[in-house]
Amino acid sequence: MKLFILSTLLALTWLRCGALDYPGTETRPILSEEEASQYTPESYLSEWMPEYIAIPEEPDFEVQAGDSIQKVVNDAIRDSDGTRRIYIKIQAGHYMETVYINGETPLTIFGDPDNPENIHIMTNISAQMRAAEYQSMVNENGERYQEDDPAWDLYNSCASKTGVIGSCATVLWVNSPEFQLQGVTIHNGATDAQGIAIKTTSDKVHLKNCNFLGFQDTVGLGVDNGSQLERVFVEWCYVEGEVDYVFGSASAVLENVVFRTVAIKTNGSQIIFAPSTAPTRSFGFLVINSSITGDSYYATSHQVSLARSWDRGIASADLYIPDESPNGQLVIRESTIEDIINLEAPYSAAATSSRPFKTDLKPDRNLDNNTHNRLWEFNNMEVAKTPISH
Repeated sequence: MKLFILSTLLALTWLRCGALDYPGTETRPILSEEEASQYTPESYLSEWMPEYIAIPEEPDFEVQAGDSIQKVVNDAIRDSDGTRRIYIKIQAGHYMETVYINGETPLTIFGDPDNPENIHIMTNISAQMRAAEYQSMVNENGERYQEDDPAWDLYNSCASKTGVIGSCATVLWVNSPEFQLQGVTIHNGATDAQGIAIKTTSDKVHLKNCNFLGFQDTVGLGVDNGSQLERVFVEWCYVEGEVDYVFGSASAVLENVVFRTVAIKTNGSQIIFAPSTAPTRSFGFLVINSSITGDSYYATSHQVSLARSWDRGIASADLYIPDESPNGQLVIRESTIEDIINLEAPYSAAATSSRPFKTDLKPDRNLDNNTHNRLWEFNNMEVAKTPISH
């Protein structure tokens, strides 16, 4: 998969077909060079400089094929003094389980940085499940999650739900600051509703050389908490999905990432990004030096939307309150975008509220004006996409 990412990023660079200039249009706004100067990785990560992910020859713990990753993670956290970074290596294999990371211990979990597909962590877990089915799937016979486990509180918060499990439909849940992940594939196989491959609910999370596969809500960066600053750095990863497959309220930089829209239901709801940034924060998602691609089906249908704001918790557009309600913030810059996009509506009405997309093209515009959407582009390249041949 890493070779696919590299070849995609390099090959698409040479197929320039044109791009909009500042200020763009009312449906596709473009930043000026001066405006774009404030949207840098340093701004989004706010004084946090992600450190290099070291791969030690002798990890502290090792997960063998057939073993439980969750059990090893629990053992590592229990044995830790809570301050020294702990390294866990996952051997090649297919692991059918959920994994919850909870606590203050800085963890680095790694597989094979050059071949992340060799370490496959997967569950088919849907947001429409109810607690009983969830318990049976992820904690059969009560063996994987027990009351004295570090991950118990996360599991129990889901197992005790009275309705559907919602965002608990997660394969890997990171609730641990300074967490690092490299060289693995995380896959949620659910296609009937939302199914999260990875969800982060903590600060200073670093994801590198990974594959994240799903259908709807594949990658959740800053989920369930819209006010706390949660910084995430994603680099050299591959992300695929069909609906809102990168979402959340984190301040996140996604650099050298391939985003692939897959054709699963093709019902006209194909949307890549769904940020839910707090209105008081200027920085939500920054996509930089990346590639936006999709299955060949979209080369003729052109029905993919770049993004929509996720108006978390708002039932209708009439209930949206500027400066109080979430207003997703996104900048896509210096990236390649295949012509799979719906050019008439590259940005969709907001999720949950259906608040229509609205932008400002005035020369003196305020980019933090919460009466408008904060979805922007800068210096991207639009490239050709080969349609399906018949």
